[in-house]
Amino acid sequence: MASPCNYRRREFLLDAAASIGAILSSSALASLLASCESDTTKPSTTGQTVQFDVSTEPALANVGGIIKRTFGNNNGGMPVFIIRTAQASFLVLSSRCTHQGCEVGLPQQAGGRLVCPCHLSEYDPQTGTQTKPPSGSGPTGPLQRFSATFDPQTNILTITF
Repeated sequence: MASPCNYRRREFLLDAAASIGAILSSSALASLLASCESDTTKPSTTGQTVQFDVSTEPALANVGGIIKRTFGNNNGGMPVFIIRTAQASFLVLSSRCTHQGCEVGLPQQAGGRLVCPCHLSEYDPQTGTQTKPPSGSGPTGPLQRFSATFDPQTNILTITF
């Protein structure tokens, strides 16, 4: 039979181990929950301009055409969507989700929504407006727009980041 002194030491060690386990588990759980908070993100603007020849992209030949393209470190190094909204008009949107900065994907079919794979936010490709908020969160806002001017004589789209 164990002496009372040994039993107390064993009980103390078990309680200490359980307490340490609970502390470590709670900090891991807190980190997990914090990763799902609504931290809206927006890349900073630089004022840098990029010229892009739209005639090199067959997908942009018609109104409603959309591509995803990266221009160096602009937009935080993430791609932008270039969308032909009219014969001589284009919309340039960041692909960075406004919830937590995940990269939003191209529509699965013509006229489809832009969908963030991380929390399933959806955006209208003609405006960048959020049409469905992220799972378990409220609305976080539209995709960031970048200024763009198009010269129909040269087919050059100038994007200002």
